[in-house]
Amino acid sequence: MLAAEDLAPADELRRDAKRRVVEQTRKLVEAVALLDAGSMEAIDLEGLAEAVGSLTGDVLDEPSLRHGLFGAPGFQGNLGERSPISGESNPLAAPLRLWLDGDMTRGQATYGAAYEGPPGLVHGGVLVGAFDELLAVAQAASGTAGFTGTLSIRLRRPTPLFRCIDYEGGVDRVEGRKIHAWGRSSCDGEVTAEADGIFIRTADGT
Repeated sequence: MLAAEDLAPADELRRDAKRRVVEQTRKLVEAVALLDAGSMEAIDLEGLAEAVGSLTGDVLDEPSLRHGLFGAPGFQGNLGERSPISGESNPLAAPLRLWLDGDMTRGQATYGAAYEGPPGLVHGGVLVGAFDELLAVAQAASGTAGFTGTLSIRLRRPTPLFRCIDYEGGVDRVEGRKIHAWGRSSCDGEVTAEADGIFIRTADGT
């Protein structure tokens, strides 16, 4: 979680239940991504498609936030829940968790085989998304949030799969509407990547 929430008991139960649905969905997505179709019969694949389609239909029959998650009421609109990069209630999100530690933002992720780019390594695009999220949270925590203007990433060494990746980030300085943020990732104490970003506040300060 990015920040502690005071939820009514009923909302806390709903949040935890949705997270369980999301966790099972993530497991399904990973299982499908890693499905060895070359070792299966086409009829068995078709059967799986029908089974997943039936479950999808059941979910589509339930209330939806199709208008967007940003304005969702209650806990569901919180970035820590809705984000497509690190949201605990968003099955699209990678296993990245961020939290605030004083004036620093820290995080951890262990990427599985579904996030592979080069053999045994995390796809670079996944790392870019993680840094955009890390720096965005870090600059927002400074109290002067803006939108991503520029993002520069230096990949110092390959980022491995199945290993804990540590993240940390913060704000270097604020110049008018420009917020300069930084971040780095490491594995077993060795820096794997570094990032710098400039975030731009809108004219009305949002």
